[in-house]
Formats: sequence, C-alpha cells, structure tokens
Amino acid sequence: RWEVKEKLHLTIKFFGDTGNDVLNSYIEDIKNIVSDLKQFDLCFSEFGIFRKGGVPKILWVGLKENDKLKQFAETLDSTFENYGYKKEERKFKAHITLLRFRGFEDMEKILSLTDVKIPEIKFTANKVIFYESKLEKNGSVYKSLMDFNLKN
Repeated sequence: RWEVKEKLHLTIKFFGDTGNDVLNSYIEDIKNIVSDLKQFDLCFSEFGIFRKGGVPKILWVGLKENDKLKQFAETLDSTFENYGYKKEERKFKAHITLLRFRGFEDMEKILSLTDVKIPEIKFTANKVIFYESKLEKNGSVYKSLMDFNLKN
C-alpha cells in the first residue's frame, strides 16, 4: 500500500501512547527547542527497505545526513528523557515511508528500487509539526496538534 501524499512525513521523535495531561508540556518544550531553529536544506539520498524477521515490510526514501537535523533529533531525545522516554539507541536514520508491504507484491521489482540512484533533490525544512497518530482499520490517521514555523 503506497502512502498517500498527505501522509508523507519525516518522524523525528515518536512518543507512543501519551496522556492528554502532558501534551501542553510537550508542546511548550518543542516550542522552546524550535524557537532558535532556522530553516535548513535537506536532500534525498537513497531508497531502502525495513524488514521484520527478514521479511520486507516498508520501502522508504532516505535523506542525506544533516548536522542540523541530527542535532534537533538529539535535543528532542535529551529533552524528553525528562519525561521518562529512553534515549534512542539506534543511529538516527532520516527517512520517509513510501510503501507498506502486504505480502503479495512483486518483491524483485520493489527491491530493485534500492539500486536506483536518486538525483540530488533538495528541499527546505521550514516547519516542525507535532502530530497525533491514531491507528485505524485502514492505517494511521494523522492530526496536527501544533505547527512550529522555523526562522528564515
């Protein structure tokens, strides 16, 4: 199942089930972190596959490493340690999920995408959105709780 354009996003920090009682505190902390963050350029790098138990589950497009993005992710990680979230042990891999496998796809064709060389396509990160994600029968539904515009 291809992700629809409206659902394409770059996840920096995933909180999981969160009570409404802490949302305002989360929003304030994110606002403080973002307040000094300037817009920055990102660039696509490659296609890749996430597997579960060796079975392909997700096709993604990765982004070239970016110091500003990495620093932002690390700051979020450190800040939310104060709420009891463990720091991410895995290396931050900036990516956008494109396709979720159902199991009957032509895997050879899809896996061949990982050999495609992506031209240098740059874009500007100009906003951070704090989303609520609800898992429904037909997939995740995202609702923006707060948008934070980055400085020019």
